[in-house]
Amino acid sequence: MQRLAHLLVLPLLAASTTLSLKPVKWTLVGAKVPREVAAGRAVPITVQADIAKGWHIYSLTQKPGGPIPLRIELTGASDVVVRGVIKAPKPEKYFDKNFGMTTELYSGTPRFTIPVAVPGRTPSGARQLHVTARYQVCSDKLCLPPRTDTVRVSLLIAARR
Repeated sequence: MQRLAHLLVLPLLAASTTLSLKPVKWTLVGAKVPREVAAGRAVPITVQADIAKGWHIYSLTQKPGGPIPLRIELTGASDVVVRGVIKAPKPEKYFDKNFGMTTELYSGTPRFTIPVAVPGRTPSGARQLHVTARYQVCSDKLCLPPRTDTVRVSLLIAARR
């Protein structure tokens, strides 16, 4: 009877542990003070993914038909936009037999630099915006459901010079 109880409890413990796993933590790189930018100019904002050992996320350029690729966006300030291409490290390429395709992945502490632009007629002042990262994280044994994490960024927009 006790053996049967263990067989029933172990899957429940494993499921609850999987639900609470968060093997990726996103942070803003650099000063925590507001970033200054003049109207009509751009400023690079860099975020870093701290990925736990044994886990990985998929690249911004991951081909369709397999895992969920990383997607990084700006939200929260309609007068601030991404202008250009997000700079990312070169992903590792790996043939994943579970997906039946070559996957592109990041592990460790990859950094992503977003070119954040402020149109020329934007009024000066402080803006709060968010960098959102939508991704799927996997190990060699398990993939967690896709999730979206957010990093808060403060901008101080100066009048156009």
